[in-house]
Amino acid sequence: MSHDKWEDKNIENMLSKVPKIHDQRSKEDVLNRLKEDGQLDDEPLSTNTQKDTSKKVKWMPIAVSIAAVLLLAIIIPSFLNENSSFDSAEESAQVEDSESMDMEREMKSSESTAEDSSAGMTIFNSENGDNRTAVYPEELDGHTVFKLGLSSDAADSLPITVLIPNDRIQKDFGDVTPTGVEIYNHYAPLFNESAIGFTDYHPYVGTISELGDQVVHTLPNDQIYDMASASLTTYFSSLVDTFSNSYEEVAMMDEEGSAFIFSEVGEPAAPIALNGETTQYNYYRYTQADGTSYLAPNNREAFTTIEDALISMKEETNDIYQSVILPNVDYEVTVEDQTATVQFKEEVDLDGFEQAEAMQMIEGILLTAANFDMAVQFKNIAQTQWQGFDFSAPLPKPLGANEISFWTVFQ
Repeated sequence: MSHDKWEDKNIENMLSKVPKIHDQRSKEDVLNRLKEDGQLDDEPLSTNTQKDTSKKVKWMPIAVSIAAVLLLAIIIPSFLNENSSFDSAEESAQVEDSESMDMEREMKSSESTAEDSSAGMTIFNSENGDNRTAVYPEELDGHTVFKLGLSSDAADSLPITVLIPNDRIQKDFGDVTPTGVEIYNHYAPLFNESAIGFTDYHPYVGTISELGDQVVHTLPNDQIYDMASASLTTYFSSLVDTFSNSYEEVAMMDEEGSAFIFSEVGEPAAPIALNGETTQYNYYRYTQADGTSYLAPNNREAFTTIEDALISMKEETNDIYQSVILPNVDYEVTVEDQTATVQFKEEVDLDGFEQAEAMQMIEGILLTAANFDMAVQFKNIAQTQWQGFDFSAPLPKPLGANEISFWTVFQ
């Protein structure tokens, strides 16, 4: 039978059936047995005798040895090939496992990076360990408030607030405290609106200056703010969101120093009041096209009293702005001095709701009251301490809505 007809498995089976031989005889017994059989001669042999004796040697053990050698010559290469194939397969499997682990780590790293990038877009204040989105007086230590009205997807202005570190202010302005207009003129051109999903709107075309409590916007004749009634509304609202923190009104002038005439209006523009009854808005939830939620005035509808503003927040009047009042939650409003008391008709367990939505209800009410220069006292809430708030006393008035990290928009 030729070698190529042998199968490794058959050879292994044959070898496994060969009985194991154990010879327990002593060397002396073997020697005596050989002498008795005539295989050995006690006397010295001559050359001829040696030849004769050699003829008597039995060739069976030699034949068995040769056969064993040939058998090993067949088995060993096959065994080595199998072992080599097994090692290669094992090594390949190890490489695949390693590559799989590397891919898994890269995917996790990519997911982590995506989450970090997404976190940069959120409006929630993670530094304080809560979901607050507005800026409060206790955050002013070491910072300066910078507000902007951005152009939203709803063709309206969306108010945002940035806390600029005071060491950056000192680096840019020295020891002189800058005015609101000076801060705007310096930082608005540096503000990266696309970093948070908005189209470029700032700085305003023309020149922004100030005269006492008045902001003066000198517009060129080819200005872009009255291309349509919606764009003019966005412009007026943006001025309110940007400068209401530091000034009382904005005057719009042409390059000759006269009141600007917008084509949509057809007459000289009157100064826009930045504070007062015309800016007493209530706040709703607004969601940009990228899915990011903010708190914003509901179509800039103004209210005469805070009671009307807060009570109307329970209803939705359009498809753009959603009420921040939690489902099945109702309340009454009373006012005493500069504090509005919001009394829930049934005890509200804020931990029983989605936390971001519960926070939007609380902050939407706070921001609405702030437009009336009032604080809010909440009553009939299950929690006394929650998300940085102490409901046992009136809550502080927020200084601005929708805080954005300085490092997100100023790179």
